[in-house]
Amino acid sequence: MNNPYAKNLGDGDPMRVLASTVDRLAKLTAGMSAERLAAPIAPGKWSIHEIVAHLADLELVTSARCRWILFEDNPTLIGYEQDPWIDGWRREEEPFPETLQRLRVLRQAQLRLFRKCSEAELERTATHQDLGPITLGLLRSLVAGHDLNHLQKLGLTHGQSKSAND
Repeated sequence: MNNPYAKNLGDGDPMRVLASTVDRLAKLTAGMSAERLAAPIAPGKWSIHEIVAHLADLELVTSARCRWILFEDNPTLIGYEQDPWIDGWRREEEPFPETLQRLRVLRQAQLRLFRKCSEAELERTATHQDLGPITLGLLRSLVAGHDLNHLQKLGLTHGQSKSAND
């Protein structure tokens, strides 16, 4: 499988990225108004709040996928379309602090699972309906690279940080 986010991660440690994402987002958004969080980051793009909701949704999906890989033999993993999930999330009217907390709780559980995985378990495989064969370790790197993709869009890579006024 070709990891579309490999360039974002490079030789970086996926666990370090996964462990730091929520805190980086919390630092970025501290003190931001609900209006600022809801404003698109660029014309035709998601808002910061929508990006965090998307990351939380992906974390939920990733959690299930990882457990299928760990607990079943070569399962088939279904894809999902992110836009209908965001549309559904909008109906919920989840306040930003709850969205960030949902991401934090889901990510902490996922990190706990990854920390308990052996090298052999990271090599367990599944077949993703859109991406083809994938290992648990590759899925972990894919999600870390995906985090970096969104952090980069928010100016949060390589130690950079946008202020609330940018």
